[in-house]
This record gives sequence, structure tokens and C-alpha cells, in this order.
Amino acid sequence: MKAHCPIVTDLALKEKSTRVLMCYNATWLRIGLHIVLGGDSLRNEGRESDQEDIFLKLIVENQFFTHTVIAKSYAYNKLVDGLYKPGFFEALGSIILKRFLLLVISLDRAKCESALPLKCGIDGKDGGSPLLFSPHSHIKSSRQAVQGSC
Repeated sequence: MKAHCPIVTDLALKEKSTRVLMCYNATWLRIGLHIVLGGDSLRNEGRESDQEDIFLKLIVENQFFTHTVIAKSYAYNKLVDGLYKPGFFEALGSIILKRFLLLVISLDRAKCESALPLKCGIDGKDGGSPLLFSPHSHIKSSRQAVQGSC
């Protein structure tokens, strides 16, 4: 997400950002991806934990870091993938940055507002909501998520 190192061309930075996003609790990440990307494919269908993580990682890798409209508008030849006009990487990088910040901000805000009574809680068990980040992740706050991906 740095100007001299766009996330679309730097695979190490893309992998690092993917790892940061995967530090979120699967429940919250699904909600955030639904906010940012939309789509019915992100509705919860009761997947097992390991399948849920694999599914969300695929969504992050295949949809979060791409934008088909930008790719089509910057394509030299619509039949050949990977050949783009100048400015494509900057445009896609700014879209990814906006998506990332929207996801972090919306989840942080939703978690702050989730101190709800028992009947309104997300998990319905204790009136609260699940942890924002997985207990085993190295990231424990939204600030660390933003700093960790840059």
C-alpha cells in the first residue's frame, strides 16, 4: 500500500496483507467482506471452522485484491489478461487500500457498538459478540492491523 511498492505487484506485501486479514475472527471477517464486497456468497451457511477459513482466504485472495471493472477499463486487449495501460496498478492499489480501510473501520466500529443486551447479541449466548481477532493471532487491535499491512 506504499506508493513505491503497490500491493498488486508485490506478492510478499499481498501475502502479508492476506495474513493480516485472516487474523480476524471468521465471523467478523465474513461480515466485513460482505460490507466491502457485497454478494450473497458471504452469507453464513454453517461451514466448519477449517472450511470457513479456507473459504474466506479464497475470497480475500480472489476478490478483495482484484477489481474487474478497473481491469477491463485499463486492458489493452480484452482477450489477453495481464496487459494493462499505464495507471492500472495505481488505480487498483487505491481501490484495495479503500477496501482495506473500510473493512477495518467498519469492523472496529461494529465491535464497539456490539455491547448489546442478551436478546440482541450477535452470538446470542452472553449478549456480547465474538472477539474481533482470533485468540491465536498476533494482531489484537485495528491499529495493529493497519500498521501490520503497510
